[in-house]
Amino acid sequence: MRVFAVLATSIVALAGPASASGLEPPTRDFSGDYGMAGKGSGPRDSTYAGTCRISAAGHGYDVSCFNADTRHTYVGKGLAQGDTLAIFIGDTLRGDHNSVFTGEYLVLYRARTDGVLDGTWVHAGSTAGGAETLTPVR
Repeated sequence: MRVFAVLATSIVALAGPASASGLEPPTRDFSGDYGMAGKGSGPRDSTYAGTCRISAAGHGYDVSCFNADTRHTYVGKGLAQGDTLAIFIGDTLRGDHNSVFTGEYLVLYRARTDGVLDGTWVHAGSTAGGAETLTPVR
């Protein structure tokens, strides 16, 4: 229980203060087209590349990424606060590790001053994780 309390406190500290409504509008608009490059952290993981489109939708974002190496399109939702964007995303046809999409991956991005998004990800159904960079297409 103590570990959970420390983790919860850390997440709140990273997220920063929330507005009275609990939904603070992002200070940055993450909408746009991006080139994607990433790699899992496992010893046998290879690099991957593709494209992502992030579109404002209500209080959050719709996300669609095409992985050119797996030839899969992954879709999901995201929320932003300040320079941080968090998304859950998966393959709607079949997941990499599951037979049904369940919000397969959680990705946390931090925007750099040049608009590049540096991210880390974890897989919901395994211990897999990795890093990913989204570079704006200009």
